[in-house]
Formats: sequence, structure tokens, C-alpha cells
Amino acid sequence: MKRLIKRLVKVFLFGLILVVFLLFLYSFAVIYNAREYTSSVVLPDLNASKWRPFQGQAIEFGISISDLPDHFIKLLLKVQDPGFYSHNGIDLSTPGAGLTTITQAIVKKLYFYEFKSGFMKLKQSLIARFVVHNMISKEDQITIFLNSMYFGMINNVPQIGLQNAAIGFFQKDAKDLSKDEFISIIAIIVSPNTFNLRDHPAWNKLRSDRIKKLESGEYSPKHLMDQYYGKLPQEIIDSGLPMSSYFPNLYDEE
Repeated sequence: MKRLIKRLVKVFLFGLILVVFLLFLYSFAVIYNAREYTSSVVLPDLNASKWRPFQGQAIEFGISISDLPDHFIKLLLKVQDPGFYSHNGIDLSTPGAGLTTITQAIVKKLYFYEFKSGFMKLKQSLIARFVVHNMISKEDQITIFLNSMYFGMINNVPQIGLQNAAIGFFQKDAKDLSKDEFISIIAIIVSPNTFNLRDHPAWNKLRSDRIKKLESGEYSPKHLMDQYYGKLPQEIIDSGLPMSSYFPNLYDEE
């Protein structure tokens, strides 16, 4: 019996070592390939004021971080990634940050043809931490984010990038948006179908009002996943929020 237990322990330890070794090889390959791709594709695009979806064509920037007033950028970060300038691409502790940083968000666009949760989250995090964080400046990351994010549909046309969203929703350039207009657009990002300005104006206003309370300090996120700034009405929950973005049980103690 003792011999059997010893054999089982040895097999378990061998299997564990093998798994760790394979994960190391996988991580090394992911980081190496992503660094090569960044050097050969992402950085040259960036130098030409462009970005491209993975395996897609290069798209010219519609806007740069320098085109927006500083208080717009600060508000964007407060909503989308409050720990942006202090984290290394991954943030699992800042209240209100959610599970995806701006760095991880652009990794989805630049390095994945079709991103799915699960094991791909490991690859995404590896690239965010060891490639994008080290090779692309924070300011350039914001510019890529501003140009690559999805802001919902208008007349069955996807609105990609802040500039397109500003023209689509308000018929003006992003740099000319009022503060309220800017807030109503960034309110869309967390769930573009749910908070679409045209399809669900009341829901967009609810989130926009909450963002204003966040900005003023009237509301402070309670935990990592408090990215909707409190409980949501049931009709919004039932609309099809991303499963990993809202956990109503976390508000039970309020």
C-alpha cells in the first residue's frame, strides 16, 4: 500500500512538473511571437498613425490622445481603467476597474482574430503584461484604445472608434463634444448594445448620471467589479449584459 501511495505521489509530482513546464513553454512562445508581431506590425502602424485588427488592414487614426482635453482623458480613465498609470497591464485590485484594463482591451483588438473568454484570457494577460506594457507607451495605448473600441451600431453600421461614434451620434468631431456628450459616449463602452444612445437612451442616461457622480466623488466604487456603480434595474440586467461584468450578489450587503 505504501509503495502504491509513493508511486501515485511520484506520478502526481511528475504530472505537475510537466504541466508547469508546458505552461512555461506556452507562455514563452506567446510572449516571443507577440513581441515579434509588435515590432514588425504594431509599432510601424503606430508610427504611421494607424492600427489594424489582427489579420486585417491598417486603419488610420481618427483621433489622438492630444486631440482631447486633459479632463476628458482623466474622465475616460476614471471610468475605464482607474489604475491605468500605475498598473503593469493587469489590474485585479482597483475598485471599479473590472476584469479588463485598457491594455488588455487593445490586446483583444491587435492580437486576436476572435477573442473568447477562458484560456485566451491567459494569452491576453501575458501579452498585456510582458509585451504591450513594455513596448507601447501609456499615451499610445490610450490613442489605440480611442480608435479601436466598439461603440455599438447606428443603422446597422458598427461604430468603431471615438471619432466615428461622435460623428454617428452627434454629427460632430470628438474634439468638439460637450462634456455631457462625451460622457454619454464613454458610457456605451462597458456594454455597447445595452447602453446604445439611440436604442436605449434612458439606460444610457442612467449610466451617464452615475458616471457624473463617480467624477464628482459622490460615488466611490465598492469593489473590483463595481463598474456599473451600484445595483442595476432588472430590465438592464435582462438585456444581455456581459456575464463576467455584473455580479448582483456583491451588492447584497448594501
